[in-house]
Amino acid sequence: MLTYNSDEDLFVLLPQLVRQEGIRSSLIVVDNASAPESVRRIREWTSLNYPDAVVGPSEDVQAWAEAHPEEARTSGRVFVIFNRENRGYSAGNNVGLRFAGFLGADAALIANPDMRIEDTRFLARLAEPLFADERHCVAASRVVGLDGKDQNPQREPSFWEELLWPAQYVRRWFGFSGYVTASGTTEPRAVPKVSGCCLLLRLSFLKEVGFLDENVFLYCEEAILAARIRSIGGRIVYVPDVTAVHAHRYGAKGNSARHIEFFVQSRGYYLRTYSGYSPAQLTALALSYRMLQYALSLKQQLSARGA
Repeated sequence: MLTYNSDEDLFVLLPQLVRQEGIRSSLIVVDNASAPESVRRIREWTSLNYPDAVVGPSEDVQAWAEAHPEEARTSGRVFVIFNRENRGYSAGNNVGLRFAGFLGADAALIANPDMRIEDTRFLARLAEPLFADERHCVAASRVVGLDGKDQNPQREPSFWEELLWPAQYVRRWFGFSGYVTASGTTEPRAVPKVSGCCLLLRLSFLKEVGFLDENVFLYCEEAILAARIRSIGGRIVYVPDVTAVHAHRYGAKGNSARHIEFFVQSRGYYLRTYSGYSPAQLTALALSYRMLQYALSLKQQLSARGA
């Protein structure tokens, strides 16, 4: 679980994961260089609620686990790792994923702190379809937002959708769900893509591909993950009869202009590296996104003048 200035959400989700039944698990929290006050609250809350937790920077937690191998692998053990710098979503998650691999885990759950998982057998019910087929690299549940709308499963836009309507990506941050597809069944099935807010990943797959691609700071991680799974002949399995709630509050954190810049940079990297589009198509999409950035910049300037 990766957190960045999200301690209040963390204090809700972590106890829900501690209560998981039917599976052996370790709880790994990675703080991605949050503000000092958030770090202080996490330390104090962890000390009060999980006094046996192993807390510290990555190298200290790793050293403790190496010195105490049996204790480190005790089911229910809580680890809290504090990163010294924020190198992005994928890089931050990789710290926890690599440590899970060191502990001998077969799978690891990525869950944003604002997930709400009431089902005490959530992990066990996801693990079963994940390991039912060697080709399954990721298993994801139904995810419902606070607005009651489904966030899984998803698909990538076509070239023409992306060329003509890039603003839909921006709308997605404010609740747009145009690329969420209908489940169509209550049985687990292979899907093109799922949300990165909550998913169970097979560790052998992560080790095979070198863990998550750290070339993007934020956004497009799902598209990149899906492309890498396809490249090795793997599958993403969607499990619609298992549900989690995504208690995300749009616009609650961050600078929207900066987030748009992150998105455009990340999308450009994905398109160049994974899409398979021709040079002409990539040029057209790059121009489309530059026009989008210009329009948003102009809008912000006009808003500032009118303020």
